[in-house]
Amino acid sequence: MKRFFFVLILVFLFSNIQAQKSFRYGITAGLNLSTGILPDLELNTNINSILKGDKVIEGTPQLADMVALYKVGFFIRYDAKIGSAKFNINYTNTEIKKILDLSVFSVNALDLQMEYLDFDLTYNLNLFKNFYFSIGYVPSLLISVTSDENPQIETFDSRVLSGFGFRFNNGTTLDFNVVIGLKEVIEGSYIHNVMIPVTLNVPLN
Repeated sequence: MKRFFFVLILVFLFSNIQAQKSFRYGITAGLNLSTGILPDLELNTNINSILKGDKVIEGTPQLADMVALYKVGFFIRYDAKIGSAKFNINYTNTEIKKILDLSVFSVNALDLQMEYLDFDLTYNLNLFKNFYFSIGYVPSLLISVTSDENPQIETFDSRVLSGFGFRFNNGTTLDFNVVIGLKEVIEGSYIHNVMIPVTLNVPLN
């Protein structure tokens, strides 16, 4: 009987240790390649087309210039056999910039520098060996904005995340993601945040 209780205690302690190892917390830091979806607007001068109900202004979206910035924060992660769930709080530095080349000289048409506090909710599905596929949702709160035009930037951005990652044997992970803002940066502007972060997540436990 004593052996039975001793075995039960050992099983309980081992299970508790394993459960503790499943939870990780630590710091994150990385490179944030920042750009944005911009409207490529053109004036529709075809009167017959307009009379048929076509738009006066039309065009296809384009990407802003790519700017290399950074992000830092901390994370909490739960590791399971098929994947892991992760919650990040990050300070993210972004910029939506567009320089127009007019043959003779260049014009800085747009330059929005923004700072956000991101709350990443991510699920990582294990694929093979130490690789995994990531999907997530990122609510973001605007901290500050720098711009010569002083526009009314939306204070909240709702984003989706997808990408891949690699897990090292010590629990550290390296993420390669694409993050796209669902909300317009300025209401009615058709401008959306787009980011390609490369993030290192280092556990402290």
